[in-house]
Amino acid sequence: MTNDRLHYLDSLRAFAMYLGIILHVTLPFFPWHGDYEIKEGYGILLLIIHGFRMPLFMIISGFFAEMMIRRHGVTKFIDNRLRRIGLPYLVFVPIITILFISTYIIGSIFVDWDSLNISKETKESKDDDEFSHAHLWFMYFLLIFTFIYSGIIYFSKKINIKININYCLLALVPMILFFVIFQPDEIISRPATDVTFLPHWSILGYYFAFFLFGALFFRLENNGRNFIEKISKKQKFFYWIPIISFFACLIIDENKTYLLGELFNFIYTWSSAIVLVLIFYKFINKPNSKIRYLSNASYYIYIIHIPFIILFQGIFSSLEIHHSVKFIMIIILTTGISLITYHYFVRNTFIGILLNGKKSKEQIGV
Repeated sequence: MTNDRLHYLDSLRAFAMYLGIILHVTLPFFPWHGDYEIKEGYGILLLIIHGFRMPLFMIISGFFAEMMIRRHGVTKFIDNRLRRIGLPYLVFVPIITILFISTYIIGSIFVDWDSLNISKETKESKDDDEFSHAHLWFMYFLLIFTFIYSGIIYFSKKINIKININYCLLALVPMILFFVIFQPDEIISRPATDVTFLPHWSILGYYFAFFLFGALFFRLENNGRNFIEKISKKQKFFYWIPIISFFACLIIDENKTYLLGELFNFIYTWSSAIVLVLIFYKFINKPNSKIRYLSNASYYIYIIHIPFIILFQGIFSSLEIHHSVKFIMIIILTTGISLITYHYFVRNTFIGILLNGKKSKEQIGV
């Protein structure tokens, strides 16, 4: 499969990262003046995005992992992941931590704390916060998956195990549902995340199953392209599944029917991923310099965006304007400034090489 034919997957992975900006703006890192509690509309938007974003990202990451192993072998794959994920993780976790603290201090200057009604539970939850990966948890997970999957490849070759890819892919589907059911928090309509250094086994297994699905999907005939073309003929049918399943999640959540809600959450996650793959395959399947630029920028922008969100939430908290205007402005300013810093301070520097590697037409993103 040529790189041009994989362009839609690379773009889709970048799209998942940019959705992270919208998702995180829905969270009040800073209390919005008079609007501390998350508005219902923002909560629904958060559920829509979070329900599929990281599972889809893990599927694509697994796909590219297997592609790299097939091309360069396990040893070079591990070396690449350590340089492109491990080293940036070690560099940016302390930087982001410092930026979190700095932007929170600066932003707090603009906050009228006396006008805010912050609950005791919220104050206690903030006081109990501990150092963690924050939004860089996905890098930590990918490093773990790198070694687990490399070990699987190594030992399967040693003992010469032959597997039926179709059966394995089918088996992963109920396995993912198993991990969903045993996740520690009973949160319907969105998968859990874990930012601790010892993640819960069910959450780690949940995302690794998606990663493994993507890796095995690459092994299908024509790297799964035949399957995608086959289901794309019924593309409009799939559009309704995530819509119906998401509303079912909301209704079931009101009735606190946990297991049934997780089933529909499971359906929503998979159907949303399928629909997005089909849309990108149909409409973004040709090389485009602007989209490629945004794809390359997405890794850095996702790493750096939350400190900007924290800063702008603090600045806008005391402005007497509608919260929806604040919401849109924060998204635009965060994305804009992140792109500007990428273009002038990252793209053609050692940081750009650290994140995206040396520029090459054959290069596939992180």
